[in-house]
Amino acid sequence: MDHQDIIVCITDDLGIRVWLERALQDAWRLECVGNADLSRVVNLVDATQARLAIVAIDEDAPERSLRTIEAVHRAHPGLIVITVARRLNQDYLLRSMRAGARDCLLADSDAEELRAQVNDLLYREQATPEARHPDALPHNLTLVTAAEPTVDTRFLTQNLAFAINRDHPDRRILAIDTAAEGRNVFYLELNNRFTLKNFLANANAADETLIETALEEYSPGLRLLGGHLKEDDLGGDRNADLFIAISQLMHLFDHIVVNVDPALADHWINAVGPQTSTLVMTLHPLVHQAHRARRQVERWRGNLGTNCRQVLIADGVEGKGAPTLAQLEETIGIEALGTLPLDWNNRLLAINAGIPLHRLPRKSAYARQFDTLLKRFNWQPRNAADASTPRSTGLLQRLRLA
Repeated sequence: MDHQDIIVCITDDLGIRVWLERALQDAWRLECVGNADLSRVVNLVDATQARLAIVAIDEDAPERSLRTIEAVHRAHPGLIVITVARRLNQDYLLRSMRAGARDCLLADSDAEELRAQVNDLLYREQATPEARHPDALPHNLTLVTAAEPTVDTRFLTQNLAFAINRDHPDRRILAIDTAAEGRNVFYLELNNRFTLKNFLANANAADETLIETALEEYSPGLRLLGGHLKEDDLGGDRNADLFIAISQLMHLFDHIVVNVDPALADHWINAVGPQTSTLVMTLHPLVHQAHRARRQVERWRGNLGTNCRQVLIADGVEGKGAPTLAQLEETIGIEALGTLPLDWNNRLLAINAGIPLHRLPRKSAYARQFDTLLKRFNWQPRNAADASTPRSTGLLQRLRLA
C-alpha cells in the first residue's frame, strides 16, 4: 500500500479509535498509537511516512494533547495534523490551531462527512505543498552519555564542545550540561543564571533575543547552558516540553552537544531520540560496563531516528590491556571511535583550574588522543581492515555473555 494511504491516529481513547477505524478504514490504512510515549509517536510518523495525523483531545488532560500536537508538528513540519474531540471547546480549538493543527473534527460525526474532510485536506495539501511547511528540524543534536555514572561524561562533553567550536569558528555551538549545579556548568564557572529548567518552564520562549540576553558567549560562537534535572522534571508530559524546548534551540544553533546524566538518559532518549543525530556512548574498559552499554543501546534503538549515528568511546584506557576496543565494539554492537587515556594529573589540573583542556600550558596525552579521536568523529565508519584486530577468545566469550 502506498505511504500516502496511511493515517496516524494518536489517542488513548478506545471509543474514538474504534469510531475512526470504522469511518476511515475502507479509504485509508489507520495506524494507531497512544499519547503517552512521544518518541513512539514521532517514530511511527517517520516509519509510515504518513501525510496526515489525527490527535484526539483528552478532556481530562487537554494540555498533554496540545503538547503532542506541537511536538509532532515540530518533528514533521510537512505533516498535516488535525484534532478530534468529543465536544468542541473554543479555547482549545484556538490553542490547537496555534500548536500546529489544521482542522478540528467532532467525534461521532457522520462518517461520510469525516472522509470528505480528510480527503479535502489531503487533496488541498497536495495541490499547495508550500502552504504552512516551515523548515524541518536540522540534523544537529549530539547526546553524550555513559554506561555508568562513574564515567566522566562532563569532561568529555566539555572538550567536545570546545573542539567543535575550535574547528568551526563560524558556527554557533551550544553545550548543555544536565548534571550542572549552582554556577558550575561542566567544570567551568559561569555567570549565567538562566538554566534548562527555565526553558522547560516555557518551552516556546527560546528566540534570538533570549539567547543573546540570557546566555553569554563563553568564547566566540560557544554558549553553555546548565540545568540539573531530576526525575520529577522529566517523564510523561514533561518529555514533550523537553522536546519542544530542544527543537527551538536546534533552530537557533548550528550544533548542540548535551552531557546527559546516565540516570536521566532514558527520559532524554524518549523525548529527543528521534531527532538525535549522534549518540555517544562512553564506558571504562570493564566487562560489566560493556554488558550494561549493550543493554542500553538495544533498549534505546527503537527510540532513535534511522539516521542517528551511534558511536562508542572507551575512557580511562591505559596500555594494551583487555578488553580491547575491537572486543568492546563487537560486544556493544556500535561503531567504536577510539579510546582516551586516564591522564589523571592533567585532567585534575584542568578541572580544578576551571579551564578548558586546550588552555593548559602543556599538550597533554589526553588532548593528543582526543584530537585523533575527533578525526573519526567527523569522518566515516570503520572499514573492514580496521575490524581485523586479533581477539582474545576467552575474554570475548565473557563479553558475549548476557
